[in-house]
Amino acid sequence: MIALTSGTSSDFYHTELQGNRQTLMNKNQSLTSGAMAAALIICISAIIQWLPGHDVLAFNSAELSDRIWSLVTAPLLHLGWNHWLFNMAGLALVVGIFNDQFDMRQLFNNYLLISVISGGLLWLWPETIEYVGLSGVLHGLLLVCLINATLKQPWYLAVIVVLLGKVIAELAGFRPDHFVGPDVALIHAAGMIAGGVTWFLQRRRLADAVNRQKTQQD
Repeated sequence: MIALTSGTSSDFYHTELQGNRQTLMNKNQSLTSGAMAAALIICISAIIQWLPGHDVLAFNSAELSDRIWSLVTAPLLHLGWNHWLFNMAGLALVVGIFNDQFDMRQLFNNYLLISVISGGLLWLWPETIEYVGLSGVLHGLLLVCLINATLKQPWYLAVIVVLLGKVIAELAGFRPDHFVGPDVALIHAAGMIAGGVTWFLQRRRLADAVNRQKTQQD
């Protein structure tokens, strides 16, 4: 009886230890993969910043049909190195805080969806809008992360309210000293809307995948 209890306890210990190791490994892989994706975005953005004639990568809603690539490239281009450093620090902070939500594919998918959707919204604006910089995409990316976090910890809803309040205040005329250009508030708002749409699309795709799996099992 003693041997059985000891063996059972030992098996339980090893099973629990193996589970903890697997959980830790998954978290490390998620952090590494998300960090690698963020580092790659930062490196690409730095290279673009060095390129001569990089103005062709900037977003201009009136010329979008002639340079459709600017939907994806404009967030990587910045007005100067201070602007670049501020936004790259923001990207690193978001990925660092919400590392459990990212792998390389997820971060790139979020970037592409938010940049394209927000650019499309800015193109629909009746006035010509020009922009460079990652801040719009960062607003959308942060919203995606906060919604996901709220599903597990409802208090994150308060952070979403603060973020929405910030963008509304900007649209109403509040302009911090670091704002450059007249359209920053619109860019942030477009990024937020794009983030909400991106979250919805990803949630729907996940639900469809689960339904397909259930159908196959049945």
